[in-house]
Amino acid sequence: MVRAMESPPPYGSTPAATLRVTKLRARGFRNLRGAEGGELFLEFGDGFNVVHGENGAGKSNLLEALDYLGTLSSFRGAKTESLVGIEEESARIDGLLEGHLAPRRFGVQLSRSAARKVQIDGKRPRSIAMWRGAIHVVLFHPGHLSLTMGAPSGRRDFLDRILEQLDATYASALAAYRKALRSRNRLLKQLEVDRRSILAFDPILAQSGAILVQVRQALIQDLAPRIENAFGEVMQSLPLRVQYQPRVPPDPEIILKKLAESYPKDRARGFTVEGPHSDDLGLQVKPQNAFGDAKHLASQGQHRAMVLSLKMAELDVLQARSGRVPLLLLDDVSSELDRGRNKRLFERLARLGGQVFLTTTHPDHIVLEHGRTDFRVEAGVVERVEE
Repeated sequence: MVRAMESPPPYGSTPAATLRVTKLRARGFRNLRGAEGGELFLEFGDGFNVVHGENGAGKSNLLEALDYLGTLSSFRGAKTESLVGIEEESARIDGLLEGHLAPRRFGVQLSRSAARKVQIDGKRPRSIAMWRGAIHVVLFHPGHLSLTMGAPSGRRDFLDRILEQLDATYASALAAYRKALRSRNRLLKQLEVDRRSILAFDPILAQSGAILVQVRQALIQDLAPRIENAFGEVMQSLPLRVQYQPRVPPDPEIILKKLAESYPKDRARGFTVEGPHSDDLGLQVKPQNAFGDAKHLASQGQHRAMVLSLKMAELDVLQARSGRVPLLLLDDVSSELDRGRNKRLFERLARLGGQVFLTTTHPDHIVLEHGRTDFRVEAGVVERVEE
């Protein structure tokens, strides 16, 4: 049974396991630079770090650097050459993180002409999984509106990202499933192929697929009430219902049978229909007398609040299962919520007890009573705003 998480404490009594980036150095990353045009060096607050500036100034670049330090990928889907500054041959990000038994230094070296290099305390980690297990980051940016407004694949990826950070068995099963699915689909597209060659991948899909469905269902039992509660606290008047919608049950024998039955249709279409790669995370709202698909019934602002609720629930679950409060990065979070809902959102974030990074064009939209550190960005130069 999944353990329910107790309410996190407010700022001023945060647990020792709260992850915090206390210092960040960046050189050659996007347009980020120091006041004199060289290396950028920043010291962050333990609570809310509010980064403000005009559109295009570089606010999101700073969040991207922080997120890259945790995930080793760009949330914009950018390749390495796009991350390295226009007039630079290489880029580097270094962060000092607290929240482990002792402060740890994480460094990433990016180059246009060489492979990426990563180090933890000056040494190469044994695996990328070890790196990602050491830094948990939860990110919201405007593109994440596709989580609630877009295709089911985005919602599956949302679940998979959480589970890959927490469960090595799940990560292994997901990798095996994806590899077998790609191979099966590639054969299905061929004009002439032995049926046995295609069906040879079915046992792998059945075994690993059953694990995916079972673990996702367990996650949703923990995640759904957190999402619903967070949304209700921000929106107050609009109920939300969250349900996992599996294509197949978590039973290898049933999945094998479904794959065999759907083979003629799969062959005609050129891809595999049955399996957890077709599952969805159902989101329904109740604007009047009955629940309906949020994709069609929710407003733009309600979708934004829904995505934020998904992200806050993600943070809750990562904290509950890993024992550490993740970093929370929020890009342009307040633009579509009114002042009252913004205030309720930030009150809830304060109760989460972690370190938060916010970007905004209007710092006065960020309604906070304490635990705030402000930064101003102009043309890639980030400077702390002293009180």
